[in-house]
Amino acid sequence: MSKKILAVIPARSGSKSIKDKNLKKIGNKTLINIAVSKAVKSKLFSKILISTDSEKYAKEAIKAGADILELRPKNLSDGKTTLALVLRDILLKLDSLGDKFDNIISLQPTSPFLSVKSIKKSVKLFFDKNASGVATISKILDSHPLTAQKIDKSGRLSFLSKPKNIKQLFPRQNRPDSYKFTGGLYLRKSKNILEYKDDGWALGKKSYGLIVPSIEAMDINYPEDLHMIKYFAYKIKK
Repeated sequence: MSKKILAVIPARSGSKSIKDKNLKKIGNKTLINIAVSKAVKSKLFSKILISTDSEKYAKEAIKAGADILELRPKNLSDGKTTLALVLRDILLKLDSLGDKFDNIISLQPTSPFLSVKSIKKSVKLFFDKNASGVATISKILDSHPLTAQKIDKSGRLSFLSKPKNIKQLFPRQNRPDSYKFTGGLYLRKSKNILEYKDDGWALGKKSYGLIVPSIEAMDINYPEDLHMIKYFAYKIKK
């Protein structure tokens, strides 16, 4: 199994919730700078690319140590485009240039607390298990997914997915541990991406989860998330 890994930092512009989200600063570094710097510091990747439709984003990533093939095409730059399609476009273009990668990792700038240690652990897990994919996950600490509800037009509640045995959900301690994708890191065999058919996370049939601390799972989607992360960064620095 080839250990050559392509690292991609996906950073689309045009966020509707936070303008120029990927250029927001945590401390004195932008989110793009933080993500690229961690990829560089890990010393694990044969190539580090920024995938963006923004010249400003590209310049910031290059300054931190990344390269760029070209600006992301418009048809892959809207909010509905899946990451797998973006990665497939990159792999195909690199392959046409004679630069082939058997493995590809994506590191999201919006997960600034993801540690270099966790990046290294994910790569080790990937190769130790001969995995088809590895993703960072975190334990769900609030509402358990088995208790999730939906509501109809009249306001009536029902289970989103009704458990086979509702009694097993009570007391709360009976509920099995559950986990969610953090979105911060996905490591995959390139084959998964090249054969992707818009059918999920493209992690393949032999995928593993790397459990990360709750703080590393923090993700920026809304202004409130950014404020909270800045607060935590300030407290950690103190």
